[in-house]
Amino acid sequence: MNKIFFIILLTVGIFSFAVTSVYAEQVFKVLNVIDGDTIQVDVRGNKEVVRLLGIDTPESVDPRKSVQCFAKEAANKMKSFVQGKSVILVDEKITQGNRDKYERLLRYVYLPDSVRTSVNGEMVKQGYAFSYKQYPTKMLNKFNNFEEYAREHNFGLWGSCPLNITPTKKPILKTNSNPVYIAPTKQYIVPTSTSTSNSNSVGSGGGFTCSGKTKCGQMTSCAEAQFYLNSCGVSRLDGDKDGVPCETLCR
Repeated sequence: MNKIFFIILLTVGIFSFAVTSVYAEQVFKVLNVIDGDTIQVDVRGNKEVVRLLGIDTPESVDPRKSVQCFAKEAANKMKSFVQGKSVILVDEKITQGNRDKYERLLRYVYLPDSVRTSVNGEMVKQGYAFSYKQYPTKMLNKFNNFEEYAREHNFGLWGSCPLNITPTKKPILKTNSNPVYIAPTKQYIVPTSTSTSNSNSVGSGGGFTCSGKTKCGQMTSCAEAQFYLNSCGVSRLDGDKDGVPCETLCR
């Protein structure tokens, strides 16, 4: 009997040591939460900024943009998950690369608890983040399902923000990381004006006029943004030259 008990204890001890060893190689201290999808961690004595893979939260820290709806709530939710805690970082180098062009590490973030909670997934599932589809990851389908669940239940931003809210940040990969590109699935086409002799003439795109608007913040809809891009020649509305202006409106 004592021999059997000793074997059980030995087995449990070996298993616990193995699990602890695996976690010890991957667990890192969170130093700061920058926003809802970006954190700073201590990686072997170096301060590293980590961009969470597969999700995107409303903008809160970009000096070029105003704080978006539910951005502060998303940042606070991230703090409740990881601030001052240790986390597990998992990469997806095959499809996403190791870093983006801003030198941020691209990682999934997990809590080292009994169920290995996915912070990325919970942010989407609880309505604090979007499933980020621009650069699809292996978790895309799962995160899409989480987003649909949150939307159906009006969780978080889905029950608090305008319907046209959309992700704006693009964690652009470095050129040597072989990004996977997904072609746009929607095209918003507004008829062009038949008259170009007068810059203030009324176009044929739903009654919009070329009245001097030049910024996305001045647009009231995607259709108006498309009209100004195609009929009025306001090319600055399409900063990334993908044919879709004002991506906060034209999701």
